[in-house]
Amino acid sequence: MNPEVGQLGLVIDRRIPGSPALVFQALTDPALYARWMGPSGSETYVDEMDVRPGGVLKFRVRFPGGPEFALGGTYREVDPPRRLVHTWALVGDPAETTVTFDLSDEFGQTRILLTHVGFTDREDMGQNDAGWHHQLDRLVSLLESLGAEEVPG
Repeated sequence: MNPEVGQLGLVIDRRIPGSPALVFQALTDPALYARWMGPSGSETYVDEMDVRPGGVLKFRVRFPGGPEFALGGTYREVDPPRRLVHTWALVGDPAETTVTFDLSDEFGQTRILLTHVGFTDREDMGQNDAGWHHQLDRLVSLLESLGAEEVPG
């Protein structure tokens, strides 16, 4: 998926350890999601994760002794273990964007093609680009700690 004409967006193409099924689970299991989503040093709390088209995603990120912010969205497409699409916004912010995860198996790893579109300015897009790279690093660390093919029950 490419950003539509006139729409600011970013695309990250990366290979990460584990099967598409394991990566998809890390994207959709609240206990796993809370372990990789959010900046290092923060804690993430998943309040709602109804992974189906029209279902809601709501989570909070809290920094020790600092602020807490809430994010959320609505799932648009759910096609395990290949594709996940949801909207994305800070709670209370009308500026909503769309995040797409396309997953495929490549030589025992997962190719993750992350597309995030709908930004209104380049600064916000750049911050999200850096943030997603950081999140994917944290996801890789989680997957390595689980074992590349071991899906927890």
